[in-house]
Amino acid sequence: MSRLFFREALARAMAEEMARDPTVILMGQDIAAHGGSYGETRGLFQRFGAARVRNTPVAEAVTVGLAAGAAAAGLRPLAFITYLDFLMLGLDPLVNYAAKLRFKSAGQLTAPMVVKATAGAKGQGPTHAQSIEAWLMNVPGLTVLAPATAGDAYGLLKTAMRAPGPVVFIDHKRLFPLGGEVPDHEETIPVGSAVVRRGGRHLTIVAHSYMSVLALEAAELLAASGIEAEVIDLRSLWPLDWETLAASARRTGHALFVEEGQVVCGVGAELAFGLQERVAGLRVGRLGARRAPVAASPVLEAYTIPDAQAIAQAARQLLARAAAVPASGLIAEPVREYREVGSA
Repeated sequence: MSRLFFREALARAMAEEMARDPTVILMGQDIAAHGGSYGETRGLFQRFGAARVRNTPVAEAVTVGLAAGAAAAGLRPLAFITYLDFLMLGLDPLVNYAAKLRFKSAGQLTAPMVVKATAGAKGQGPTHAQSIEAWLMNVPGLTVLAPATAGDAYGLLKTAMRAPGPVVFIDHKRLFPLGGEVPDHEETIPVGSAVVRRGGRHLTIVAHSYMSVLALEAAELLAASGIEAEVIDLRSLWPLDWETLAASARRTGHALFVEEGQVVCGVGAELAFGLQERVAGLRVGRLGARRAPVAASPVLEAYTIPDAQAIAQAARQLLARAAAVPASGLIAEPVREYREVGSA
């Protein structure tokens, strides 16, 4: 194993796939000589040249549309969207063309393409910080991946770049400077495979992307008061690993779903209902962003997005409803509420 930054793990995965498969091309804003908006393509332009590492204009619909056409014509494009918010501009070619191409052509055509988009709040305001993963989960034909560690970023990106159909690969601004272990040998990770990051017996905390990092921090806070939380990192938002989720929920009887996006019609809503269908008597809770635009102010942004303390507090409240752990492990204060601005 080697220790790499998250961005370095992405670069290594791309370099290996481009060396392995000459049909792989990259396209996006500032990915050539500049090395990408987050430094994840550094060195690739110099190694593979302008024909395979292509800068595109500030026109996300064009970028995604070009990638979809290139994929249908036999190439394997990886399209970069600097902010997940801007993928909205490219939803038509992604949703109405790439995701449906196999179905509309009776299996004769496919769109083996990856759209890599960066989500998450980091002081950049309401149109550069949204987490709309749940929108993408609703599209038949799309695979949606969201790694939380450098090792998973490496393995899942390689998997995505070999997939037969369109994949949306979501990373997070706050993950790029984080380091982690990456295998020295080539390794892919199957889609639809969640991973248990920490074992526990009192409740299950389910998260993805940067919220998985915060969930582990929350588990440490809970452990100090005698609450053992099992933390599951989804890694794959679609398809979902219902088997791993259900096995954990059966052991603990309680599941808290945490996301940076909105709770309403969010990732946690699907998971909570889906698991209750599979696990009788399961008690569930959800935690996500306040129903308001993400502010540019660091103070207001922190108020909008859950942190480790809020996750731990929500876990205590979920357990307190059933008195599942000794009272000494619980704190009576109410969980921070996330209500729509202006609501009572």
